[in-house]
Amino acid sequence: MNDVEILKGMITSGVNNIYNNYPHIDKLNVFPVPDGDTGTNMNLTCTNGLSEIEKEKFDNIGSLMAKFARGLIMGARGNSGVIFSQIIKGFSNGMNETKELTLDMWKKAFMYAKDVAYAAVMKPVEGTILTVIRETSEFVNSVDNNIDEKTFWEETIKAANISLEKTPDLLPPLKEVGVVDSGGYGLVKFLEGLQHFLVNKKPIERLKKLEENLGNNVDVNIEDEFGYCTEAIVLLNEDLINKINVAMVRSTFEEYGNTSIVAVVDNDILKVHTHALLPGQILTYLQQFGEFKTVKIENMNIQAEHHTKNGESKKSWAGEEAQKQRTLENPIGTIAVVRSKGMVDYFKNELNVDYVIDGGPKMNPSTQDFLKAIETVNAKNVYIFPNDSNVILSAKQAKDLEKKSKVTVVETKTIPEGMTAYLNLDPDESPKKNESNISKALKNVVSISINKAARDAEIDGVKILEGQYMMMADKKVTIAADKLTDLFTKSLAKFISSKTEIITIFSGSDASFKDVNELRKFLDENFDVEYELIEGGQEVYTFIMGIE
Repeated sequence: MNDVEILKGMITSGVNNIYNNYPHIDKLNVFPVPDGDTGTNMNLTCTNGLSEIEKEKFDNIGSLMAKFARGLIMGARGNSGVIFSQIIKGFSNGMNETKELTLDMWKKAFMYAKDVAYAAVMKPVEGTILTVIRETSEFVNSVDNNIDEKTFWEETIKAANISLEKTPDLLPPLKEVGVVDSGGYGLVKFLEGLQHFLVNKKPIERLKKLEENLGNNVDVNIEDEFGYCTEAIVLLNEDLINKINVAMVRSTFEEYGNTSIVAVVDNDILKVHTHALLPGQILTYLQQFGEFKTVKIENMNIQAEHHTKNGESKKSWAGEEAQKQRTLENPIGTIAVVRSKGMVDYFKNELNVDYVIDGGPKMNPSTQDFLKAIETVNAKNVYIFPNDSNVILSAKQAKDLEKKSKVTVVETKTIPEGMTAYLNLDPDESPKKNESNISKALKNVVSISINKAARDAEIDGVKILEGQYMMMADKKVTIAADKLTDLFTKSLAKFISSKTEIITIFSGSDASFKDVNELRKFLDENFDVEYELIEGGQEVYTFIMGIE
């Protein structure tokens, strides 16, 4: 086993250990807000990072850790998730120029981890995950260079736990309740996962049954107004990449009266986390820097009422109550994600999908959106059709968090695939058999998309000029041209044959009456094929088609 494989195994083991412990981490959550989501946020953050590296091969440890760190920041949730992502970013920086897992490398990695994590937070607070990484880093950099690997990790884990146990002495809210810092606990569990792999040569396995968390965990008064946990990833305008003044962003948030301010830049993105009474103010400010990739806003008072004994007599947390009350009346439920209201109407009214999520042009529904949908369909077996590769992770996270229904995520990556998959679903078959049948059916569908290029590019060997129409078949660019008719005659025609049974077409918001007529004329004059034309109204794509 080479060092890249060892490091990948260590990361997998660390992430699995956080997953196994995340409900308990939630129960420890007191600071900065007793909202009981630190473990959940760290788990979702880590799961996103692991998904980026699981199936990919890497030439060196630097590229592996860099990819993991990027995945973490893109999926970072909550104060703890963002800070943890910066700890791993520091590890990545320390491993960047090394080829082997050596003691010197780990010393450098821990030192960078501490520095990057502290730099991300506007007002670092001791007694938190920051203290644990700092004191662990200080210990690591004090050990004798002749120490063997096994002893090094044993002593490092011991030092991390000693630091964790001292957190209540540094942070009064922890001592008052009698808990250690939840984020620091999560970090220690990650480090213990790393050590486990080195000792046992295999990762910690994910538990099939986790500790149950029904709330009412800590005895804390919640008379304060916590406001909203507000997070966003901004895709920076080209002129701001690696040039944005992140200190100015933090200062502006502080002027707004915000707390728990974390803002970091990773090449072309700005990731922010803050607790705000006016989240809209934050989003308006951030828009000047670029486009939003993701936005998350959560009411921390509602979360705190669920988490604390003080909130026990207040209105119960809707999500948990729904989990308790659901009786799973339906044998089967279906959920699909689409791109527009027109598609919502078609999937609901024509296909009869039970619950349709409008993911918008960027197809970015949250895990919470899926949990709400699962709750609504109230079925023993639930099938989710993500219909976009970027949506699959959120759907799988919802599957992991769901406690009652058996959820199957059918990994459809396009709207046409979603339609085919749904139409081949047999309510009387088992989920395993349905997945097998659907997989076979998807081999007979070609997904076509046509849109205008936003900039000059060369993709899949095809040169594309800004403003030209480009066509993709099963996610691969086949042609670019100035006229739609050229796409039809030179490329689309190749995917229609005597075996084609039906073509389903969704026209987009920018498809003119003339565009639609040209497509109709092309099909009518050249093929004896049935087709259905639907006003999808989707943005970005002039046409989305499924050829079966």
